[in-house]
Amino acid sequence: MHRDSRKFPPFIFYTSSSTEESMQKSKKNDLQKSIKCVKCDFENPANMKFCGNCGAKLSVTPTTPEFEGLALLHITGSAYLLISLFFNTLVRDTVLVVPYLASGLLGLYAGYEFHRGKTGMWSKIISILAIVMGVVSTSYLFWMGLELRGVIGPAWVIFLISAWLLWKDRGRL
Repeated sequence: MHRDSRKFPPFIFYTSSSTEESMQKSKKNDLQKSIKCVKCDFENPANMKFCGNCGAKLSVTPTTPEFEGLALLHITGSAYLLISLFFNTLVRDTVLVVPYLASGLLGLYAGYEFHRGKTGMWSKIISILAIVMGVVSTSYLFWMGLELRGVIGPAWVIFLISAWLLWKDRGRL
């Protein structure tokens, strides 16, 4: 049996030839749970603290999504819209129901996609649609609240900040 020096061997021994498929799955899972040495590029098991090839200390850097702030803003704005849709009579009794619902659902989806790290063209389009509908509908509600001398929160600020972050990160998206 030839051993590949770039990958660690599977530690499970199989006795039957019918388990070849499960061996390939096990090997794939082991490689996904591995740590690559930055010094020699050797694939090490995830529980190793030092490289099995060169002895260098292995560092595990936690991966955080790049666009976590944008995702949280989308989710926050969407939650505000959907809560307002159910509890604010100004929203329920006007034509704002459709843009609030559409922007809320699109914003939740865009936030989820950005949280997962997906930044394709459709994610950008959905994000822009959610922001535009959110700014227009919440600005209109804010203006209505000023006319009625009621206390209506400036939720449009959330969508303006989302638009600014989307514009700022457009090169990385």
